[in-house]
Amino acid sequence: MSLLSLVSPAVPGLLSTVCAAAVIALARTALAGLHASRAAQLAASTAPVEPPRRLREYTLLRTTGPDGHPVQYTSTRPPGSVITHQVDGHPRDFELTAIPLGDGTFAAEPL
Repeated sequence: MSLLSLVSPAVPGLLSTVCAAAVIALARTALAGLHASRAAQLAASTAPVEPPRRLREYTLLRTTGPDGHPVQYTSTRPPGSVITHQVDGHPRDFELTAIPLGDGTFAAEPL
């Protein structure tokens, strides 16, 4: 019996085992890549989206400037932000709102 006749029957089984191992390794790599991609998409979709900032003019309610009119305040901060402004020499907090006033400004309510 020659060595070739002993090895020949084992070659197809060995090749199929090696090919199966390669397919399993490729499948694991592909699944890991898909999982990482899906996790990144999920993280991106749950991240809060900040609306674009716009320059807005606010009227500070219950204030009077030196000209006798309510004090105006310009900001890019979104509605809901709290600002501090000096009123009669004392700091006073105001909440910026999305409520439009008749003069084209938005209301800033004292807290």
